[in-house]
Amino acid sequence: MVRLLTDPAVLQKRTDEALAADPQRLEGVARPLPITVLMNLRTYVWNALQSNQQGKSISAINKRFMTSFGVDGKPCQGLLEFLGFTFKDNVWEPPRPNPWGAIPYQDPQRIFLDDVFHELSALISQRPLVEKKGNQDEYTLHPARDDLLFAVDSFDYIKAPRREFFQMAPAPYYEDLGVVEDMLSSDIVEAFTRQISVDRERAPRYLKCLKEIGILRGGEDSEAISRAVEAAYTDTNLYTEADVTEAYKYFGLTHDDPRLTEDSIIGKFYAYLSSTTTTQETETRQQLWRIGDSRKSERIKSAAEDRVATPQQAQVFLGVSDETADDFVMTMFTTKVNDNPSCRDVARRAVELIAESRNSEVLKHFVKTGEMTAGEMDVADAYLLLQVPDRTADDGAIIAAYTICVDDAPAQAEKYTRALGVIASERNSPLLSSMVPGSVGKSDRDLSKWPVGLQNIGNTCYLNSLLQFYFSIKPYRNMVLDFENFKMGLDDEACQKKQVGSRKVSKKEVERSQKFLRELGVLFSDMISSPNSFVTPGQELARLTLISPSNEAAIRRRSTISAGQFGGLGEINGMPVLGPLGPPHIVTENEIQGPVPAQEPARAEPEKAKRSSDEDSEATLVSDGAKNEAPPAQSDDKENEPPDTVMVDAPNSESESKPEKSPDAQTLAGPVGPSDEPPPVPPRPAPQVDPHRQLIEEVEIGAQQDVTEVINNVLFQSQCAIRPIQIASDGEQVDQVKDLFYGQAISYILSDKGKRSKEEWWCDIKIDVATGPRDIYTAIDGAFDIQKVNVEDSVAEQYATISKLPPILQIQVQRVQFDAVKKRSFKSTHHLDLKETIYLDRYMDTRKPEILDRRKQCWEWKDKLKKLESRRAELLRQTETDGLDTAALLNSAKDILNDLNGMKDSPETAQDAIDVDPQLIPELDRLAQGAQDELRNLEQEIDNTQTMISGQFVDYKNLRYRLYAVFVHHGSVEFGHYYIYIFDFERNVWRKYNDTYVTEVRDLDEIFKSQDRHNPPTPYFLVYVNDQIKDRLVSPVTRQIVETVPESAPEPVAGDATAMEGVIPSNKAGEADVDMHPPAYDEVYTENGASGEGVNSEMTEKKNLVLAEHGKATPWTQNGADKSGVNW
Repeated sequence: MVRLLTDPAVLQKRTDEALAADPQRLEGVARPLPITVLMNLRTYVWNALQSNQQGKSISAINKRFMTSFGVDGKPCQGLLEFLGFTFKDNVWEPPRPNPWGAIPYQDPQRIFLDDVFHELSALISQRPLVEKKGNQDEYTLHPARDDLLFAVDSFDYIKAPRREFFQMAPAPYYEDLGVVEDMLSSDIVEAFTRQISVDRERAPRYLKCLKEIGILRGGEDSEAISRAVEAAYTDTNLYTEADVTEAYKYFGLTHDDPRLTEDSIIGKFYAYLSSTTTTQETETRQQLWRIGDSRKSERIKSAAEDRVATPQQAQVFLGVSDETADDFVMTMFTTKVNDNPSCRDVARRAVELIAESRNSEVLKHFVKTGEMTAGEMDVADAYLLLQVPDRTADDGAIIAAYTICVDDAPAQAEKYTRALGVIASERNSPLLSSMVPGSVGKSDRDLSKWPVGLQNIGNTCYLNSLLQFYFSIKPYRNMVLDFENFKMGLDDEACQKKQVGSRKVSKKEVERSQKFLRELGVLFSDMISSPNSFVTPGQELARLTLISPSNEAAIRRRSTISAGQFGGLGEINGMPVLGPLGPPHIVTENEIQGPVPAQEPARAEPEKAKRSSDEDSEATLVSDGAKNEAPPAQSDDKENEPPDTVMVDAPNSESESKPEKSPDAQTLAGPVGPSDEPPPVPPRPAPQVDPHRQLIEEVEIGAQQDVTEVINNVLFQSQCAIRPIQIASDGEQVDQVKDLFYGQAISYILSDKGKRSKEEWWCDIKIDVATGPRDIYTAIDGAFDIQKVNVEDSVAEQYATISKLPPILQIQVQRVQFDAVKKRSFKSTHHLDLKETIYLDRYMDTRKPEILDRRKQCWEWKDKLKKLESRRAELLRQTETDGLDTAALLNSAKDILNDLNGMKDSPETAQDAIDVDPQLIPELDRLAQGAQDELRNLEQEIDNTQTMISGQFVDYKNLRYRLYAVFVHHGSVEFGHYYIYIFDFERNVWRKYNDTYVTEVRDLDEIFKSQDRHNPPTPYFLVYVNDQIKDRLVSPVTRQIVETVPESAPEPVAGDATAMEGVIPSNKAGEADVDMHPPAYDEVYTENGASGEGVNSEMTEKKNLVLAEHGKATPWTQNGADKSGVNW
């Protein structure tokens, strides 16, 4: 009955009926709120209790009565009669209790009405504040709720500040979570977490409650709860009952079909899977997993997870039975892999289990060699194994297929190599033969003038791209090769002062980083002197490159804890099966966005003291960095973060690592009864660790890191390993790596309180192509253009400028996006139009009015362009799936009406004809023509606006940067292949570095043009270099071939440290090579010699520049040019 009085939909329906029944009389009468209906009914009940009011009848056509209770009160007749009201002669007579009753009431009818009165008062008091405004309640109640809460020690809890805006829950969402309506959202989330931890079976219900509460609360509370819901979906695989229903619908099934069996569901899954794309497979498996989990079916879940652990599961996976012949099992394996190449490892494990259960030599031979019968692999099998359907494919396509196969299944690398060798022999291809390990056949190129390739060592193909890139950076390569003259001293005093990325660096990190640079130096030496067409990076170098110092400690700690336990997804041929990374964190609109260039790492907090239990010890390896207060403009991307924990030096004595007891604890020691603390954990035998296997496992885990995270790790370790050139005022180390790769940006925030600015370091500019194709300027603009941000509960404007440009400009293309609807990551493949030359004058910090005016004008044009494109999208109906724009839709409607009109002319259809308003067809034609004209005008205006934007800074061409390297990924968000293009300025040629395969790019369209095909290769990291000094920055070909490689590398020549080529030396000047003529890389200033626009930001003093070739200080002039004539 309460719903009859308070449900907004029910109230609206009966009010509409009343307005329709007597529109003139009720004209202008407002629709009653739930609180109004409750107060009206309470008034009627109160009047019935008062002896002087008992005779008042209620007219059924009373305006207030009709709008509250409907026409004649019939929609609420049952409730009114239950309360004692009676309907007669178009009036409602109230109940008439004994008029002489005194308080406390003894008359049953008076007691009943009094109870109803107070219950209505309680309901009124619970209505939201927005309803209570304008409806003052003259009755004051003294509910016992507060006394009850106080009695159970629940009265004084922190309440949600926005509680008066929360909508009332139509179902017991709060009750199911064990909370009340005015609790903080964080407490609601905490209650949800505790509920699912102790009652996992009802997790779908709890998740639904949490989602609904977020919707009811709205605002910032909704955002906080939505993040918790998203985490529940992605981190703990939770789902709601509605999600299970949708999962059944996904496969064309119904959840309540009693005929469904495990076999029919799994069969439907495999049938559906065979027709889906690779990108859809993750969602398909997730839907099946939800069905299996809801049915408590391990068999369905194992099929969803590709989990094959028993012969029975293997048979289900391959779709065979005990009676299936061995040759057909192999055929099913081949079909399975061809349909879904990503399941190759699981399919192989399935055949292996069936072979063991049958003791089948044929299947065992097939598992071991990939051959259906003993003997050599033939050419057809080789092409089939590498999944090359076209035997006329060129060598490059075959190498790409081979590389992808090895990346996907490193354990099968030997078999794939055999297949490649068979194809190479059949084709008589020197290029393919050179790809086969152990083959040192002569290349058809002059290797003294050609870069070497790098052998893929297993699922680390982007590592090879990184190593090729860093090798080609001339100053960096020289520093690595001459590392002993740049290395950081390991004395305690120097290490204590070491600060990189705004945080202290421990001695252990320095030692590890120096080991990394020495390993890198060995590889660089091989790349210079090897007589072969490729060399192989060491596993130790791969580990040190891919895994940061902090992640290394965490990985080894976890491997120690989990030794002897079930290892995740298991292993195949001794290689661990690893899963992909989860989706990235989604930045909400309320988070303040800083300049998209990646920020310098924030200072990490020291580790907490370690405790005795495994769980607590594990926790000490996790960074407390999340608790740090990040600067408002810091980017939320992980790629440029430093190691998330600090590697600390070991204590000198055992006593240092033991927590000391407090005096109070010592006083309380003694026979005071049983202790509440658990007994100490007995010592356990240390697990036996195979160092070689651990190395391989760490490399495999490191390969899952984001490539830009690895780039950051390389730069961080390089800085840790070398001594500083100088120490900045804030204690930060200034060194050659920082001078080469790091720039500075100023973020400005304009609000009612004035202008604020903050200057920060960055090593790359982050851009995206999430919403569609764009050119490189438009993409970079997105990192610096003005935008609306929320600052201190108010809307402000923010933009960024560059105050210092690095000589080597790195640009990260953020391809991985997160679909909040489907709850999964996806890769954006929109085209990015690259330019070989870009000019960065437009982004520099300046105080010149003409540039500032152009910048503001450009922002206005872009705002206009956004509105024009939005209107165009509306006319094109881009969100609809019927493929019709507005004009076509109107013309289609016009054609249908013409057809209906024409039915009158045919005797067969005349009786079914429909009368059509004669004015409607010409009106539709007019509207369609108007839509076409508006769309045509919009297209023209969009083109004009885009032309004005692109030409706004066309005459500013002082800061010229040339495209040097393009990192490319080919595949999906879960897997794929990486390679890199690098430009040789000396020989004016682009080369493609595809692991061991280095070729000249004949057709530049493969780099610069949009490829009209599904899931094309896409750039994800770009490198531009300063055109004025490019010849001293990069040198991709450096070869001094030594036919007989010595057993050990020569010791470096002792002596004073020399500077990296073109970089300020840390101590002496004048000891660089005689052919070095670069300006210093430590500063690139704006045209007035300082970063402007900020208060008191103008720099009046001159900066001194040390030139390596002259050995003397050369001052900067105010126009930004040094005395050598180099204008920056």
